[in-house]
Amino acid sequence: MKYKDETLLSRSQDSKHPVKRLLVFQVKLAVDALRDIILSPVSLICTLLDYFQKKSGKNSYFEKLMVFGRQTEKRINLFEQHQIETSFNKNASIDTVLNRVESVILREYKEKHISKKTLSAIETALKNDKK
Repeated sequence: MKYKDETLLSRSQDSKHPVKRLLVFQVKLAVDALRDIILSPVSLICTLLDYFQKKSGKNSYFEKLMVFGRQTEKRINLFEQHQIETSFNKNASIDTVLNRVESVILREYKEKHISKKTLSAIETALKNDKK
């Protein structure tokens, strides 16, 4: 059993593992798409409000939306072009959140604090991965 624990732990420490990168990328794509779907109508509303309230420049709703959009782009970090936040705070990136979730799962696996069904599924996946 020790070998399986070490395999899982070493795999998690390798952030370049292709399956992990794929899964993280898929989560980021979904979050990015959701953000785009939400921001599209919001941008129209912001533009209309700016037009009728005669707002422009930094005080405009649209410009504030653009600032928000740039902040979310850094947090989503879809193409890994931004440095990952190391502290868990309101500015944490998706990478930070997913790394923390992974750490909890690995700790629970290592300490055997997960259900037998989950433990069996992990061990089966590790066996199949070695073939």
